[in-house]
Amino acid sequence: LKTFKLIVLPLLSTIQKDSDKKGNKMSNTKEDTIIVTAQDMPLHCPGDKTPVWNMHPRVFLDIAHTGQVSCPYCGTHYKLDPNMVINGHGH
Repeated sequence: LKTFKLIVLPLLSTIQKDSDKKGNKMSNTKEDTIIVTAQDMPLHCPGDKTPVWNMHPRVFLDIAHTGQVSCPYCGTHYKLDPNMVINGHGH
């Protein structure tokens, strides 16, 4: 009969709270807003510059209809650059 040790890792939310107390920002929160330009289209989260430790499955976000959208995984808020005009298929 084999015996296994159970290793319990701290939850990410606990780590984030501790980090926030120190003034370090570990990830985007709902209060953060990322301005989206033409170079960011098609919009997806996480972005290309997101650190590996902060990754989640890539999701493409439809920002064209309302001009803003939040990621369903991490809550990062994206907003279109006010000077950007979206030309598309007209859906």
